[in-house]
Amino acid sequence: MSKKVTVAAFQPNDLDGVVDLLLREMTADPTTSANFQRRVLLDLNFNSEGAPVARDGDKVVGFMCGMVRKYMMEDQTPDTDKGFITLFAVDRDYQRQGIGTGLWEQVEAYFKSKGVKIALVGTFAPNYFVPGVDQVAYAGAIEFLKKQGFTVPVTVLSMDSCLVDLQTPEWIIEKEAKLRGEGIVFEAFRPEHTLPLLDHLRECFPGDWQRYIRESMVRKTMGQFERSEIYVAMDKGKCLGFCQHEHERFGPFGTDPEVRGRGIGAVLLLMCLRGMKRLAIHNAWFMSTTDDAAKVYIQGGFKETRRHAVMKKTMG
Repeated sequence: MSKKVTVAAFQPNDLDGVVDLLLREMTADPTTSANFQRRVLLDLNFNSEGAPVARDGDKVVGFMCGMVRKYMMEDQTPDTDKGFITLFAVDRDYQRQGIGTGLWEQVEAYFKSKGVKIALVGTFAPNYFVPGVDQVAYAGAIEFLKKQGFTVPVTVLSMDSCLVDLQTPEWIIEKEAKLRGEGIVFEAFRPEHTLPLLDHLRECFPGDWQRYIRESMVRKTMGQFERSEIYVAMDKGKCLGFCQHEHERFGPFGTDPEVRGRGIGAVLLLMCLRGMKRLAIHNAWFMSTTDDAAKVYIQGGFKETRRHAVMKKTMG
């Protein structure tokens, strides 16, 4: 690393320089100062020691954000043995000078000081930016991280659907009629669904989804219907699945593992997408799913738009 470049923990006056760097180098994921403040500085788990900044004089030329969980989410399985890299960028004019290595060495030291056993580059709920490293946009970052000992055990994909041409497959229409005949009710969220939906989340999806859907239900009580819509599948007072969107962003979306394979998820998917189309929303998108789960989304016209490497390193 050049002698004129220094690496030190994030300081308050680094904010503008870091955001400018991210805008220059994370070209597929532009952000704003307000968004950075919300997802980094105001995250309860943020520690400036895990967020080193590289500077050449007054110019910010590198940044890496490492998070270690201090506060658990609702009913979450503890993951304090994991460290998460959520942002990473080096100015293109300063690359291949050891700056990225210097940033990682400080994050690695921070992780080890917190007892981290596994380092991940990917989703850190609730304030993640991307679900991994975009294999096309940031191919150089993947190669750099591999040299630091990271592997790519799994990839996830982002998907988009153009709702202008949305059609409900005939088999889903028939499946919905059959399921309704069996007593399953598909409908938009009502206040009576609050507790059954929370029970469903607690049992099947512990963690950040509970917070997310709870906040959506709070917005419902405030009359902010245009911001968040939720659909549920109910059977004799029990919630079997749900689907939500927030304007164009689709999800979360999930069904009870005990009833999967019956088409309940596909019916909810199309019900939610049709609701979005009625609101004159032209596109639906989400950031992360697996190849297996993508088979369901294809029924709603979703197509892969990005693929991300979820990178992992076992700490020595």
